[in-house]
Amino acid sequence: MLHRHLAGARPGIVALAVTAALASAPGCSRKDAAGGADAASDGPLLSIAPDAAAPPSASVGDAGFALAKVSPVEARRSRVAKLADEPALAGAASLLGAHFAGAAGPFDVQIAELTAAGRRAALVAEAGKATSDARPIALVLDAAGAVLWSKERPVAGIMAPVGPVALAAAPLGRVALAVCDPPTSVVALRLFDDDGSPFADFQALSGVDSCDALSLLYWPGRGWILAAARPGETRARLVTESGALAWGDGLDLGVRPRAGSAAAPALAADTDDTFVLVQLAQPTAVEGSPFHALAFRYDARGAPIWRAAVDVGELEAPPRPGDRARLTPLDPGVRVTLPSGAQAEVRPSGDVVSRRRAPR
Repeated sequence: MLHRHLAGARPGIVALAVTAALASAPGCSRKDAAGGADAASDGPLLSIAPDAAAPPSASVGDAGFALAKVSPVEARRSRVAKLADEPALAGAASLLGAHFAGAAGPFDVQIAELTAAGRRAALVAEAGKATSDARPIALVLDAAGAVLWSKERPVAGIMAPVGPVALAAAPLGRVALAVCDPPTSVVALRLFDDDGSPFADFQALSGVDSCDALSLLYWPGRGWILAAARPGETRARLVTESGALAWGDGLDLGVRPRAGSAAAPALAADTDDTFVLVQLAQPTAVEGSPFHALAFRYDARGAPIWRAAVDVGELEAPPRPGDRARLTPLDPGVRVTLPSGAQAEVRPSGDVVSRRRAPR
């Protein structure tokens, strides 16, 4: 299947040819004929220059799946005491049990619906540990829950210690990972093809020497929005589906988190041309002041639409490490679900039209 990376390639896409060759090297974990995955380490990917021509598309006709639309929302995140508590991972129990042998839990799970109909990607890691020690594993499952391929070292080739990782869909059944790498002051966007072989790496953000929280949104037709939060800054960039780096050197969006408060960004596109960002932060500098959910709306250029943040509501308790809002596009607007389960609906005008308290 590796020839699909090269078919129709234009001059200047040399990196893809080398990346495809890496996929067949001993360092890459590939699905075996029986549908399992080996335990070999995964080889590093190569970068495509920002001004390179658009990568060639995979051939869908022989890929064995139909394409599907995906909602412009982030991967679903959860923390489970044991892997059996996440039903979507039931078909991967044997693989995950072997990978996390000796780990008692809890585990952090991200699950993203893919553009290959019926498929979903998962990223699983030990909770409460730095990524370099949390043994993250990425895998793709079919509609029946069977493992199609896995990567037991999805961040291989990135200089340790590795920061937060975020999962998203990609065109043509591919899988995207955003990885924060403080030692190189870079946030990388890594793409795997529909069969798990390496496709490309992009240096999506530079000058990011620390990263408390990372978010990745696949915006169909637009590309990926990456947002990294650290004390004093929430920095974001759009990488288009053709691999172009938009928004200059990155934009300062959302809030400027205070030290000790990650203010993890939550992202969703509410229209084809606009997206919403929500963070849990303290609106005032008064020590001990309550946390609120603050919403911002931007156009595809990253320009603000609302003059100021919209206060979605006060949190019942300060957010815990890893807490973030969950956004669901509505027609119109977005629904904001807070870590407590409380919900609010925000219209494109910035009006908060309804609120529901957390279930008791």
